[in-house]
Amino acid sequence: MVGLPVTGVLVRTAANVASGATHKTSQFINAIVCMIVYLVLLPGFTFIPMPVIASILMVSACRLIPFKVMGNLLQQDPSEFVVLIFTWLVCIFVDGAVGLMAGGVIALLRFAALNWICQVYDNKEGEVKFIQLEGNLNYINCGDAEIKIFRPPS
Repeated sequence: MVGLPVTGVLVRTAANVASGATHKTSQFINAIVCMIVYLVLLPGFTFIPMPVIASILMVSACRLIPFKVMGNLLQQDPSEFVVLIFTWLVCIFVDGAVGLMAGGVIALLRFAALNWICQVYDNKEGEVKFIQLEGNLNYINCGDAEIKIFRPPS
């Protein structure tokens, strides 16, 4: 029995990036080459044992792992690295879509937890009021910042 992968976009994109491709036509050329390989060489692929094909897929999947980026992430933000590893584990052991959704929700909750507080300091010099915000100002904490800015002085 012969089968083709439903998609190989990640592998093809990684191959294009590794080879230095900078234009979107590289994906088209890659698709044409895949089609030629499929039409010409596919009958010969039926003689390749499945463990060999599995090992090729495992090696190509491992080459997609950005170890340098993961190392930098571990050094700069260990909690974000934990979210990455959690997402990876859920993708591997449960389901890819469930893992991506779980990781996205955790990252969103983490972002909300880090950005809901806004510190406002004001210094009055004459009639000019200076306001200094510490942290991000976004839709989550804008109400808190507005209350601190416009509350009457005590």
